[in-house]
This record gives sequence, structure tokens and C-alpha cells, in this order.
Amino acid sequence: MATYMRLIGSLLCALGIAGSLYCWSGVRSDEAYYRAAVALEKYPGNVLYTTELKMAEPRHMLLLTGAFSAAPTGLVLGSICLGIAAVLARLSERD
Repeated sequence: MATYMRLIGSLLCALGIAGSLYCWSGVRSDEAYYRAAVALEKYPGNVLYTTELKMAEPRHMLLLTGAFSAAPTGLVLGSICLGIAAVLARLSERD
């Protein structure tokens, strides 16, 4: 069981970092959001650009949330699994 927990912990850590990197690449390449933001800066009162920005904003904010939360979440949950694996390994050594 300790081996499985160690494997799951390592996998969670790796997936958390990979998910964060994937979301960061999505944030950097979100052309619809950046195009709408630049157009709205150029023409601040335009309803078309305001609507375009409001349509692109939720996706951009979700990508930012994933970028900031995936790595810490994966590392915390992975370290919990690695800690449980260490406790299980010590308990099996003692028996």
C-alpha cells in the first residue's frame, strides 16, 4: 500500500505542475482576450469591443485560476500522499 501511495503522490505532484504549465501557456496564447483588451483600450466606448471582452474574460480568468492553483494543489495533495506512504512504510517495518 505504501508503494501505491508513493506512486500516487509523485503522480499528483507531477500532474499539478504540468497542469499549471498548461494553463500558463493557455493564458499567454489567449489571443481573443488580448485582442479585445487592446481594441477596448483604443476605443473605450465601443459596445462591440466591450461585449467581445466580456465574452473572452471568463475563459481567461479560469485559465489564470488554473495556472495559480494547479501546482500548489498538486504539491499539497501529493505531499499528503507521500507522507501517508512514509507512515505506512514505518508501520510495516515495525510489525
